[in-house]
Parts: sequence; C-alpha cells; structure tokens
Amino acid sequence: MATATRVLRREHQSIRQVLNFAEGLSMKIDRGEHTSPEVVDKVMSFFRLFVDRCHHSKEEDVFFPMLESKGVRAWGGPLGMMLMEHERARALIQEMSEAAEAYKTDEEAAGKRWARAAWDYSGLMQEHFGKEEDVLFRMADNVLGPEEQATIAADFAKLENEKLGPGKYEELETMMKELIVQNGSR
Repeated sequence: MATATRVLRREHQSIRQVLNFAEGLSMKIDRGEHTSPEVVDKVMSFFRLFVDRCHHSKEEDVFFPMLESKGVRAWGGPLGMMLMEHERARALIQEMSEAAEAYKTDEEAAGKRWARAAWDYSGLMQEHFGKEEDVLFRMADNVLGPEEQATIAADFAKLENEKLGPGKYEELETMMKELIVQNGSR
C-alpha cells in the first residue's frame, strides 16, 4: 500500500538525481564549458513543475495540513521551517529561471549566475530533504494511521493531475532520466 511518506521519499530520490545533474551542469558552466540552453531549460522545467508546483504542493496543500491537524506545530515548529525553506527554494528557482533565460544570449555571465544559484538550490534542497526524512516523516509515521496515510497518498495522485495535467508527472520524470543518461551526471 502506498503511504504519504513513501510517495514523498520516492520523489526525493528522483529530485536528488536531478539536483546532482544540475550540480554537474553548474561545474561545467562555471569552467566555461558550453552547455546547451535547452538542457538548462529542461532542468528548470523539472524544478518549476515537478518540484515546486507538484511536490511542494503535495506537502503544503495536503500533507502539512494533515500533520497540523494531528498536533504537529506549524509556525515555530518543523512545519514552519519546511515552509520557510520552500519559500527560499522558490526564490532560488526564480533566480535560476532569470539566469537561464539570459543564458540564451549572454552565455558566460548568465551561466555563472545560474551555476551559483543552482548550487545554492541543490544545497538547500538536499539539507531540506534530510530534515523532512529524518524528522518530519518519522513524526508523520507515528501520528498518521494507515488509512490516513493511504488517503493522503490518493490525494497526492489527484493533486498531480490538477497541478500538472494527466501524464505530465511521468513525462517530467522520463524527460530527466533521459537527459541524465544522454548527458551524464557529473
């Protein structure tokens, strides 16, 4: 049976692969090696759609409210920290998006801006996932019963279709797996 925390952990694994790929791109760009703007655009699509619009929405719209209803503190507690980090991640996505757009015409300067923001984003997200997995998901597994976990997981599937459209979730995962295979990780 799918549980909410299993779904989120699996997504963390997919996202980590793309974060590692983005770090590799950052190193190449920082060394002055040409990287196709289309590759950077695909990474940005994954971060904007899969991570922010879908994954973070699952947590913010479904998972966190359920935990709060079970007594997990929002502000001043672990949920508040996660929400603040989501906002920081959104700011970095915006910074990367602007740099990615500029990279199409102003390769070196914009590429270095993108690389710096991508490193910051990757570091933030890697640390963020650690906190969620080591603290928040353990709390969730203790306070949510099997039926609640299954209900949340089902709500996640509905949210994927609402936020991304039918089949887009799988399309994004496939796109990034293929991109990583074609371009290598680091």
